[in-house]
Parts: sequence; C-alpha cells; structure tokens
Amino acid sequence: MNASSSVKRTKKNSLDLLRLVAATLVLYSHQFALLGAPDPSFFGWNTFGGAGVTIFFFLSGMLVWSSWDRDPDWGRFFYRRSLRIFPALWVAVALTVLLLGPLVSTLPWQQYFGTMETWRYFTTAAFINQHNLPGVFTENFYPRVVNGSLWTLPVEFLCYVSVAMVGSLRRAPKGVTIAVNLLILVLLASWGPLLTGARFSPHFEMIAVFWWGVLYGYCMLAPWRMTPDNKMALSLAMLAFLFFAFVGERSFDRAAMLACAACLVHIACRVSVGARLTDRVGDLSYGMYIFAFPVQQMVVYWGRGQNWSWGLHFCLSMLGTTLLAYASWHLVESWALRYKPKTERPLKTPAA
Repeated sequence: MNASSSVKRTKKNSLDLLRLVAATLVLYSHQFALLGAPDPSFFGWNTFGGAGVTIFFFLSGMLVWSSWDRDPDWGRFFYRRSLRIFPALWVAVALTVLLLGPLVSTLPWQQYFGTMETWRYFTTAAFINQHNLPGVFTENFYPRVVNGSLWTLPVEFLCYVSVAMVGSLRRAPKGVTIAVNLLILVLLASWGPLLTGARFSPHFEMIAVFWWGVLYGYCMLAPWRMTPDNKMALSLAMLAFLFFAFVGERSFDRAAMLACAACLVHIACRVSVGARLTDRVGDLSYGMYIFAFPVQQMVVYWGRGQNWSWGLHFCLSMLGTTLLAYASWHLVESWALRYKPKTERPLKTPAA
C-alpha cells in the first residue's frame, strides 16, 4: 500500500519486508471474516488486519514526508506518488471487471456487461470506490463485496495532499507545523466520529497514525537540538499523545497499536536482514494488499460446499495472491517506476 517503497536507499533495511508482513496480516485477518468466522484479536488492541493497516500508515507517513523533504515540488511529488499507486490499481480493477466478474457472476455475460453497475466499478480506479459487481459473490459469507481493502487508498492519498500542504508552509518552523497539524488530526480522531458516525472512525484514526509517522520521520532525519521551537513542537506532540491515548472510544488500544507500529518501523530501519529476501523477489507488499481480497473471495466461492478447512482456504489465497503480486511488481509496478523524476536527493532512512 505504501507509495514510497521504490525509493533507492543509502543503507539496506527491512522496510519492504515489514510492509510485506503487514499485507500478510491483512490477508490473514480477512480470511476469518470472509469465511464467517470470528476475527482473532491482536493482543486485544485491534484485529490483525487493523494492525497491518496501522503499520502501513505509520511507515507511509515517515517515508512520504522524507520524499517531500528531499524534493518539495508539488508536480514531481504527486507524479511519484501516482506512479506508485495507480498503475497496479488500474490493472487490478480491470482484471476484476473484465475477468473475475464474468467468470463468477450469476448473470449471463451479456447481461453482466450490459449493466451500468459493471462499468461504474471502473471509478474505483479513481478512488471513487464501488464495492459490488452485479451477480458476483452473492452467496459468499461476505456477500457481493469484491475488494473491501481498497477503502484505505483514497485515505492515504488524502494524507499525501496534507503532506504537500503542510510542507509548503514557510512562515512557521517545520517541527512546530507538523506537531500542530498532528494535534488537530488527533483531536479529529478522538471526536470526529461523534459528528460523522463510527463508520469513519478508522479513517480519522489512520490519518492521525500517518502523521505520527511524519513526526517520527522528521525527528529522525532532522538534527535535534532543544531550541525554543523544538521545545514547542515536543510539548505539542506530548499533548497530542495524551489525547490519542486517553480521549476517544478506543484510545488506549490505538495508542498501544501506534507504539507497536513505531517500534517495528524503528527496528526495520536498522536491520538489513529483510533486504536479503525482498531484493530477490521484489516489493510484493502493494500487490499483496490490492489483490488479496478478490482472490480470497474467489477461493471462498470455489470452496463453497467442498468442506475445505480454514487452512486450505488460507494457503490457496496466499498462493494466488503472491503470484499476482509477483506479476504486478515485475510487469507493472517496477516498469512504471522507471518514469519517476530523478531530481530528488538519495533517501536517508533514520538508520542511515
């Protein structure tokens, strides 16, 4: 899911592996829900899928802020982000509509392609998410939903917009600006659902987690001295954490999950063992994320009435998703990234 995984690094780390683990956590969690089984808890703080998404957003905040800091140009910034997100998403949406849909729909193919709902699904490629295709997965445990994971993509892209907006402010010190923005977003995560309803609670929470990642990236990359500006930024960040940990419906759980994600990212920045794996196979995390849900729904569809075990469903889903993610990286994503602008300075991760 993260839009910065392809940036060349000055020092090997395990960030790509951590992203792959996060994508696998989401797939693991969804396997229970898609089979109508209770979703296991991640230390009582969240589901495993929620844990994976939290890791994604925190890590994305750190890396996307680093990308902006290296080259604060709106055009090149969004061109890079778009090259990372859209090509694989467009392929996933096209395959879903043109191949998966007619293969499993209960409607004849003429009626399937003659229905407006079918063509409306293509708006998902522009972040106007549509959940259903006509006649598809109507008898599954999670009926009619084709790709429930894609709700995070427009949220993440909104985070990119906020990075460009905040990063463009010149009058206030960067650390203070980041901390003020973080505090505002934490307050929205705490009280926003009271106004909009619980449906958007994960959206507010993940935007706040993204900006915790931005703050982490800023602190690790900038020389830290206890200047008055930095003292102000630190005070605002501490206030934001108090709100994040003690105000809101699931305040302690989200604070614990934030701390877990931050620790994992901190370790991954400093350990190079993960690169030995991901350098060989490529960065499969984004492909895993966007293809897993429809693959899992397909496996559930094929296994209906076959008495397949949860383990067999999971293994078949992992196999199919991994193959698609591998093809996506080598045939689509890495090809698209060749067109990235080359003007930004080399990435320095916090360990570099």
